[in-house]
Amino acid sequence: MTRNALGFVLAILIASLLWPAVVGETAEKDASYLGVPVAEIETVMQLGYNLDPRTSELIESIIREYPDSPIGLCLKAARLFRLNDYQEGEDEDLKERFEAVSEAAIEAARRYLSDHPSIPEARYAVAMCELNLARYYIENGRWLGGFFKARSGLSSLNALLKDHPDFHDAKLPIGVANCFLDEAPVYLKPIALLLRFSGDMDLGLQQLKDAEEKGFLTRYESLYYQVGVQWELRDDREVASKILDRFLDRFPRNADAALMRAILDRQLERFDDSLAAYDRLLAMPEVAYLGAMREWALFQSGYVSLKLEDGEDALRRANLALKAAGDDGDELRAWANTLKGNALIHLKRFEEAEAILKSVKRSDSVEAYKASRKALTEELPKTRG
Repeated sequence: MTRNALGFVLAILIASLLWPAVVGETAEKDASYLGVPVAEIETVMQLGYNLDPRTSELIESIIREYPDSPIGLCLKAARLFRLNDYQEGEDEDLKERFEAVSEAAIEAARRYLSDHPSIPEARYAVAMCELNLARYYIENGRWLGGFFKARSGLSSLNALLKDHPDFHDAKLPIGVANCFLDEAPVYLKPIALLLRFSGDMDLGLQQLKDAEEKGFLTRYESLYYQVGVQWELRDDREVASKILDRFLDRFPRNADAALMRAILDRQLERFDDSLAAYDRLLAMPEVAYLGAMREWALFQSGYVSLKLEDGEDALRRANLALKAAGDDGDELRAWANTLKGNALIHLKRFEEAEAILKSVKRSDSVEAYKASRKALTEELPKTRG
């Protein structure tokens, strides 16, 4: 979340955690969603939130068994979208696959809508696939395509809610947009203006609550996004922390949420809890879904050790982060060396600390360079006495 504020805000604005969420009333009445049994979709959702490796094959089986439904392709696109988000767009092959599958999903959803124009779920399918692709375009600098997809998706969902006020799952993306565009950061205001979406915090919070309490699977998804609203917009980390716990109680293997837990505890200065959360995350096989964020989590945990006055553990974690950084990890290496220098200061190994801190280059990371120079000019002399 906080590792990339703009990316997170855009994700919260126009994407869902793992699409689609099923409309409760439809699930109870028909036990199917656009021609696919609700039970199969729910299984995908339950496993998907927990990053279970079986998720992919279950999605492929839906594509094979229900070729007339767009659900399988939409699920596949959503999964690739989320994996790309976890890895912050580092995997070019993953990005290409997401874009190709997304275009196929939109085409399938539009075809289904053309054949079934009176089904609101079909309208929802098209809109949500467009919004996922819009966010991807925006993050990759394709602003024009992202703008048109975002405007189309949001307009379609607003129209859907106007025609079907009790379509509670559609309230989730609209509610998130209302929250984030009501108190939009300066850099998002032009997007809000272009989308002709002014936002309404109170309405957005109510829509998120409706999605949680009256939707079918959006009740879990809404928890994920309510964390973002409380954390990013309201700066209420205590409330965000409690909501996140409710999500993690249900989906303890979600590595991204586990990382948020560790970061929130760190920001709330609950350092023992934070270090334990980092260690749980780093021991999870699902941490592999985070890509390079695993190494950054290792680095972050080292600073928590320093806060706990454990210089030896901070030094150990700094060395592990340096080893993990590899030849291409210049920024991570710069920060890990800054951590290592501070740990050495704490251990009163002053000459080693000075050499390590002086090795941090501005070209690798301006912020790490500033932090290392601050340690050299302030922390080192103060500790040396």
